[in-house]
Amino acid sequence: MSARERISQVLELWFLREPLLFAIWTTHHLVVEPRLQTIRVGHGNIEYNPDFINSLDKRMLEQVMRSEATRILLKHPYMRRQENHTLAYLASNITLQELLQTELPFPRARDVFGTEEYNQQYFEFYYNKLREQADQQAAMMFNQTGASSPAMSEGSGDSSQTDGATSPGQGADETADTPPTEETPEPPETETPPSPMEQYSDAAQVGQENTQDWDLDELLEDKINNQIQLAQESQSWGSIAGRLRELIVASLRPKLDYRAVLRQFRASVLAVNRVLTRMKPSRRYGFLYMGSRRDFTTNLLFAVDVSGSIPSDDLQRGFSVINQFFKYGIQSIDVVQFDTEIKGPPMSLKRARREIKVLGRGGTSFNPILDYIDDHRQYDGLIIFTDGQAYVPPKPKNRTTRVLWLFNNEANYQHMAKQLRFIGTMAYLK
Repeated sequence: MSARERISQVLELWFLREPLLFAIWTTHHLVVEPRLQTIRVGHGNIEYNPDFINSLDKRMLEQVMRSEATRILLKHPYMRRQENHTLAYLASNITLQELLQTELPFPRARDVFGTEEYNQQYFEFYYNKLREQADQQAAMMFNQTGASSPAMSEGSGDSSQTDGATSPGQGADETADTPPTEETPEPPETETPPSPMEQYSDAAQVGQENTQDWDLDELLEDKINNQIQLAQESQSWGSIAGRLRELIVASLRPKLDYRAVLRQFRASVLAVNRVLTRMKPSRRYGFLYMGSRRDFTTNLLFAVDVSGSIPSDDLQRGFSVINQFFKYGIQSIDVVQFDTEIKGPPMSLKRARREIKVLGRGGTSFNPILDYIDDHRQYDGLIIFTDGQAYVPPKPKNRTTRVLWLFNNEANYQHMAKQLRFIGTMAYLK
């Protein structure tokens, strides 16, 4: 039976018993890689050495596959690339062993750190602790080397007395007349090669190789998150329970950096105007014809929910976001205030404002602002700052204006994000 067929046998059992592990495994392509020592995940592929797979019995093969599937579920290969690959692989293995308690020779946290205080933690925690441990060991070695160097320098001046010279009580003739003693050479010690499982768990040996493709990949994260959400909705977790399930579910709610979202939104709504100018020569005809330059412009609408449910402090933070867009190169922003209706015509801002008079403070309805962009399609993007305390509106007819929902806090984001995700992207203020 080939290595691929053996893997398929395990997957057939998972199809009935471990639906989430089966779904996660099948989101990746299975690739044969004989140059690889063991098995690794990265870039949407699960690469394996057939000899490594065939060296495992059925029980150990299932545990190796379970470990790699769990590594994918926790998104270790799809986080931001860590500087030290060996420590990243070791931190991942410690996390897996703490959560799965497998028979694989992965280390436990207490074995690595000498304390049970770090049991049942997560990947980033272990990686940072390993970095601190490595830095401390390097500092100790440096201190020991620095302390011994003066003594070595003093002894170096007397090297003539010890190397190639006779002792005071021994003459040169005595040394010459002494017959050499024959010693039977000891046979060289033969080291037992590590087993395939020891190779697989040894970060120093395979850590660099197995993590070389680990890097941030939002597309793979979305695929993994979709499978986790399906498992959560249908409660098809299989044998996954306890702390592991908590970490998997927690990975669905990443901490958003709203500034990064704003920068991406700003880049997605930029428009380009081509302007002819004689100050720049034509690339084809020189100064005979006018050249051109490109000015980046955008038509951006910022809608502020001024209903009574939003505290005044949050409104100040919301209006401060408008000022940040001028730092990103936006030249003009139209601002409207709304509660159950739009309060007055839009204000066109060309620079940051210290004070803006707040109107409204009634109930909340999103329909007026979405109807507004249906009637005014000149806008490239719409940002709605709100607490989300309103009925979900119908999807706007205007498909060209990009929409970003910016919530005043994380709790409101978590409450409304799933219901409003069919109308634009979402972020929240921390």
